[in-house]
Amino acid sequence: MPGTWFGLETARRGMKLNQYALEITGHNLANASTTGYSRQEAVINPTDPFTNPSIDSSVTPGQFGTGVEVSSIRRVKDEYLDNNVRRSTTDSAYWDDQISVLQRAEASFAEPASDGIGERITSFFKAWMDLNNTPQDPGVKAAVAQAGDSLATLMTYTYNQLGDVQNSVAVIDSTPAVTGGMLKDQVDEANNLLVQIRDLTDSIKKVYAVGQQPNDLLDKRDQLLEELSKFGPLDVAFETVNGKPTGELTKLTLFGKDLSQTGTKLDLVTDGTKISLKVNGGTDNGAEVNLTDNCLDTNQGGSLLGLERARQDVIDYKEKLNDIAINMKSMIAGIGIDFFEGDLSTGDFKVNPGIIQNPASINGTLAGSVADLRDSQIDPADKPYTFEQYYSLLVTQVGGNAKGASDMADNQTAIKTQITALRDSVSGVSTDEELTKMIQFQYGFQASARVINVLDEMLDLLINGLVGR
Repeated sequence: MPGTWFGLETARRGMKLNQYALEITGHNLANASTTGYSRQEAVINPTDPFTNPSIDSSVTPGQFGTGVEVSSIRRVKDEYLDNNVRRSTTDSAYWDDQISVLQRAEASFAEPASDGIGERITSFFKAWMDLNNTPQDPGVKAAVAQAGDSLATLMTYTYNQLGDVQNSVAVIDSTPAVTGGMLKDQVDEANNLLVQIRDLTDSIKKVYAVGQQPNDLLDKRDQLLEELSKFGPLDVAFETVNGKPTGELTKLTLFGKDLSQTGTKLDLVTDGTKISLKVNGGTDNGAEVNLTDNCLDTNQGGSLLGLERARQDVIDYKEKLNDIAINMKSMIAGIGIDFFEGDLSTGDFKVNPGIIQNPASINGTLAGSVADLRDSQIDPADKPYTFEQYYSLLVTQVGGNAKGASDMADNQTAIKTQITALRDSVSGVSTDEELTKMIQFQYGFQASARVINVLDEMLDLLINGLVGR
């Protein structure tokens, strides 16, 4: 038969249980808006009953319960949903990071505009048509020189603007290093995240080792893993021993390359044209991911590939703009007038200085042939377009790429939002639910306290009341 004080201990455990549970509820409510926080709850179990059956045990109606305890503080989490969120983060970042680059490239063209390159190409050939009507007019020749100089200047300015956009993604001063740009900044950020993840993992393992549950540390690590997943496809696996977690990461790969080993870091290397992500240290020592060759692979995703894809698009814009300049120069020269010299890639595309200084030197008798180039195809086999058509196609491509990236980013963001909402429905904090629990634990605490009061009155009667008789 339990002792006189048995009921007091049972009620005390009830009070302690409700106090713990109320503190956990308060922690949830305090972090209801904290990014990455997972709801926690007390795992409540009855304590061992009194007493264990034996041959010498007294006859009782049954085992007396001894109360309740919090066996652990559980973190409400679904790892499968976490994996889905990381994957959607990777897909979304691939398109998101392209938008700003492509929009800046689009702004460099300033089309459609009354003073854009397209309009100046038209004005340039119209000036030659005017000269064909009055081949010896020095004023018209001066207008031709001015129109050509205006066109060359704007094309050079636009080309340089595109170069600035390209360098904002990656600065390649010399091989093999990428010395600046958004790609390098992101790789530096990824390395910083890796250091934080490893430090947190060490702390988590120590907490598990002493039999406790590092819920808040686990949340922080999961948040860091989600941030890391924006750079590329991330695979994560966690170690368990006898069904219990140890906190160790048994797998941490980016683009399939192992990053779990201490000291492993990422670097950007280049051969002057292509950019690769190099993994130094660990089991994949020296392994590389060619970002340039893989940047069109949307199945991999990630902001590193997205940025490189945008950079390659900008390089393509520059090449096509330079194509216009080079072909215009060579086709006019083929008629017999050395009107332009240089090209955009070398930064010296301009009207022949002799023509600028002396427009009268232009051979007006050939003006009609130059004017006819307006309707001529640049290259019937490779570029069956006129200069205006080719430039129009370039502008259409620039705008289409920017809009396409924006539309895909919107789609992927919507998917990510849905998956994140589904995860939050499982792991997130509902203030209404927590307030309901708060009232429940408050009443539980009061009830257990009331039991102690009643037992105190009974003991007072037993001790003081009977003694007085």
